[in-house]
Amino acid sequence: SYSICSGRFEGVLQVGIKKVEGGAFSIWANEEMRIGDTLEAMPPMGKFHTELEPNKAKHYVGFAGGSGITPILSILKTVIVAEPESRFTLVYANRSVNTIMFRDTLEDLKNTHMQRLNIIHVLEDDAGEIDLFSGRIDAEKCDRLFTTLIDPSSVDTAFICGPEPMMLAIRDALGA
Repeated sequence: SYSICSGRFEGVLQVGIKKVEGGAFSIWANEEMRIGDTLEAMPPMGKFHTELEPNKAKHYVGFAGGSGITPILSILKTVIVAEPESRFTLVYANRSVNTIMFRDTLEDLKNTHMQRLNIIHVLEDDAGEIDLFSGRIDAEKCDRLFTTLIDPSSVDTAFICGPEPMMLAIRDALGA
């Protein structure tokens, strides 16, 4: 399964396929697939969304780990267009700067929507000297994010996609 990463109003359908060591399809898609190739695909089956309300100003938070960015990116792009008064905070965890999927796309979105989009990168390796932005996202990191950068009481909807331990820790922290 792969997640759509294009926004609802972009007029294209894109998926993000991160090359995984030993992954039969991901290796083929990244190394062999060419423009003009045809694939058969099932229709989208996900239920990872929320009702859009163009006349409301909401605060969305997306937590993504690695390739978990793909559905979050689709939601982010869609919200930015469909709800012009809403804002989005993205917390994106990766091993290093070099492993950030869609880095240029995210930077372009942030630069275009500075008042409405906040991106917080958390890196395991080369995060620099600020402890909050280094390591993995766990319960303690969430507590620190919620006391310094994200007011949980302001969040209308949160999305989480990534490795299961990260998702469970974030879910529990948001619940608390």
